[in-house]
Amino acid sequence: MMYTITHLASLTKMPVEWAIAAATGNNARVYGLNNGYLQPGKDADIVVLDGCVGGTKTEALDALRNGDIAAVAAVVTDGIPRFVGKSRNTPAPIRRVRVARSSIVQDFAPGAH
Repeated sequence: MMYTITHLASLTKMPVEWAIAAATGNNARVYGLNNGYLQPGKDADIVVLDGCVGGTKTEALDALRNGDIAAVAAVVTDGIPRFVGKSRNTPAPIRRVRVARSSIVQDFAPGAH
């Protein structure tokens, strides 16, 4: 889906925010899913994006507009940080993500993945 968002945002005049909405909320609505929107009562998985190391832009939205794949810096599901750091499937993020508080004991040390 990330590649589709990148293509829509960089090869058309579609605003990157619309491309993300098409990939999340619109998909959820079409398939009758209880997610895709950040609002009360919806299941929400949150992906934290950043510009990638070595990319052309430092901000995720600018990177997507320019045709770069944004870096996945963290993923939160059910309010629990599931992944923080460098994804194996995307370039490394420019900024480090820090988990301020979590009720689940987790080790996000670089060697743990």
